[in-house]
Amino acid sequence: MSAERDRYLDTSKVASLRTVEFSPSQQLTSGSTKKANTALRLMRSIFRQKLDCVVQDTASGVSIACPRATEAEILSLCAVVEERLGLLQQQPLSAKTVEQILSISGAERRRWSKDGRLPSAGQSFFSQGKKQVSLPIYAPEVIRSLAARPDQVAAWRRADAGTEPRPLHSESFQGR
Repeated sequence: MSAERDRYLDTSKVASLRTVEFSPSQQLTSGSTKKANTALRLMRSIFRQKLDCVVQDTASGVSIACPRATEAEILSLCAVVEERLGLLQQQPLSAKTVEQILSISGAERRRWSKDGRLPSAGQSFFSQGKKQVSLPIYAPEVIRSLAARPDQVAAWRRADAGTEPRPLHSESFQGR
């Protein structure tokens, strides 16, 4: 097994038990329960569509047994799942998801985005009748990095409360 193939899936039991296990990682989901649930649905649906499998939920993810499939069939399908999970990992995060991951309010997110402390990755657009609505989106790697540093969010809150000098735009968070 290559390290690339085992990036998300545990394929160590494929040869002996014809079983694949998956637990959504922090790296994959950026801490988003919505992304974790999407990853689990994706895993279940791909295996159920292509192979005769028994899907069992576990405490941290899912275990999929395919007793009638060959090792090559299972590993081939694992490569497809790995690719799809890689795309899921790279998808930008919505404003609500960022608020959930960082445990911040909408007002904090808007304020920190506006002053440059929380950099936006762009805008997502959708139509609501004849009106076009735009929503900010955020790079998952920046949010993952920021989530790993809760002291940064606390410092921004203290600065907003006036207990610390307000950081200059050049001191915004750039995922370092």
